[in-house]
Amino acid sequence: MIYREIDGLRAAAVMPVILFHAGFSFFSGGFIGVDVFFVISGFLITSIILEEIGNGTFSLAAFYERRARRILPALFLVVLCCLPFAWLWVMPEEFRAFSDSLIATSLSGANFLFWFKSGYFAPEAAEVPLLHIWSLAVEEQYYMFFPLLVMFMWKRKRNWLFAVLVALALASLAYSEWASRVHPSANFYFLPSRAWEFLAGSTCSFMQLKGQKRGSDPLSFLGFGMIAFSIFYFDETSPIPSTLALVPVVGAMLVLLYARQGTWVAALLSTRVFTMIGQISYSAYLWHQPLFAFARIRSIDPPPLTVMGVLTCLSLVLAYVSWRFVEQPFRRRERRLLPSTRSLAASVSLVLAAFIAFGIYGHDTRGIPWRLPAPIKEFMANNGWSKTCLLEGSSGWDTMPIQGCVFNGSHEQTYAILGDSLASSLTPALAKRLDGMNIGLQQITHSFCAPVADVSMVPHQARDCGAFNAAAIDYLVKSKVKTVFLAASWKIFFEQSRYRFSGEEVATSDVGQSLRDAFDKTVGELTSAGIRVVIIYPHPRGDTEIAAKVAKLMHKGTPTPTITIAQDEFLRQSAPSYAYLDDPKDRHVLRVDPARIFCGREAGRCDLARDGKTFISDKLHFTPAGADAVADEILYALRQDDTVDGNVAALSSD
Repeated sequence: MIYREIDGLRAAAVMPVILFHAGFSFFSGGFIGVDVFFVISGFLITSIILEEIGNGTFSLAAFYERRARRILPALFLVVLCCLPFAWLWVMPEEFRAFSDSLIATSLSGANFLFWFKSGYFAPEAAEVPLLHIWSLAVEEQYYMFFPLLVMFMWKRKRNWLFAVLVALALASLAYSEWASRVHPSANFYFLPSRAWEFLAGSTCSFMQLKGQKRGSDPLSFLGFGMIAFSIFYFDETSPIPSTLALVPVVGAMLVLLYARQGTWVAALLSTRVFTMIGQISYSAYLWHQPLFAFARIRSIDPPPLTVMGVLTCLSLVLAYVSWRFVEQPFRRRERRLLPSTRSLAASVSLVLAAFIAFGIYGHDTRGIPWRLPAPIKEFMANNGWSKTCLLEGSSGWDTMPIQGCVFNGSHEQTYAILGDSLASSLTPALAKRLDGMNIGLQQITHSFCAPVADVSMVPHQARDCGAFNAAAIDYLVKSKVKTVFLAASWKIFFEQSRYRFSGEEVATSDVGQSLRDAFDKTVGELTSAGIRVVIIYPHPRGDTEIAAKVAKLMHKGTPTPTITIAQDEFLRQSAPSYAYLDDPKDRHVLRVDPARIFCGREAGRCDLARDGKTFISDKLHFTPAGADAVADEILYALRQDDTVDGNVAALSSD
């Protein structure tokens, strides 16, 4: 396969990725263009290394210099262009995340960061300007190891090199199949799950080296069809990478091997449109995500497809400019920019150090909030959510009550709140009201830990939840606490596809009765000890950052924005959680439904922010105003309860 067909294949890979990110649903599997890119990269890198090693001209230093000249100039340009727009438009918390991505990008570790922060297909991912750099990080990590492996095998067991690469590819494929079921997010982002795609390209390089140079219309057409099928048939639920990814990967291999001059596929890929887009494909890939992300960040509502189509065209225009005036001047052999290795290394080091320093500053200042106008800064400062005493990991709850997490501790009677970060955001307002009733409040909260005995979600942040809940419930049963508030992100918890029951992971989604039994057990253990349980029900939540959205509207001239969602949509989303939470029938169970506060003021809607007063900070957690409203509803429920353990008078006088 000659170079212009490879450029054409690059075009066939990059355009579906761009159109998928633009939101064109017809390209539901467009993300597999990245898998095709990995195959192409493995093919080209292996071909170059084998040719140079065979000629005795291979140099590891020269290899890495070529990679740096290929990758870094255009990347640096795009990152630099992102900075002023992020500075002007991005709210502090998101700017802090952007700063983290600067550091990760500079250290070739963006895939690790985005795995830890959020999923590739999460709604918020569309507003992350540098999300797409994860694939570049995977490629850079591959470049670190692959040449060393080839050099090592060439010197010692040259005849075994092909067999070793095939064995590694099969091992990586098997691992990706396993990880797609057990650790799907890590599987998507990490090199061990992706290595077989690069090595598939390496296999093609070996086959070509050994004489496979014959074109085939049926096989090349089949390969192109397999890629097209993946683009239009796969979607976000497809477990990629896994054995399912063999469809586009084998398709790319067939095109690389058999789309030779004279075949239909070669003729298509050699057309001017395909080859031109292929030549600028790297820059196009770099430009498209920041353009789309900043458009979504700046827009109050999702931009229409017409706007995204215009931005798609703009990404190609910018790609041509950066290819012509940045990529080529650094790569050409004659009169190239920074011609010496030393000057290139010094310049790269300086730029990377500047990015890292700026990223550290943005992280440490929590998003450089002072860059925003004063009213926006004040609004954002007053509409965060409380993380005080929100534990993470296995430390901090060895002994209970947790030190420093008992509020109003001088009072004779103390209540407790048990739950996850949602409970943490509610605690300050609840503690303030209980203080006025001479009641203390113990906060027992851990990130990702819904208060359900013996059950936890699968993400690694929830790995300690089983032990945490066991310790908390054991303590409460033996304590003098006689009222416990259970609050959590119930919708998230009850809609997981995988859980750990008593430490054992359950793969099936048919866990309804087991979850119901576990929640009943939690409530039963507490009420059997004479403890009154107050369950805080789900509340309306947003699909974007609510405080940031209000701040955007204020920044654009709307002084008192209102943000709503449809009440029917909220009820539909919350129905599974209501079914679980309604189940315990013990008379010592009270229920507080925040929907009474946020929904129904106007028919058919639930308010997330009302006339400038914001109830939800991000997408889920209560602002101080939202926590105040829910705390008032809790006190109302306590007033209605005739088993308040002697506090009726105090409550009535509040």
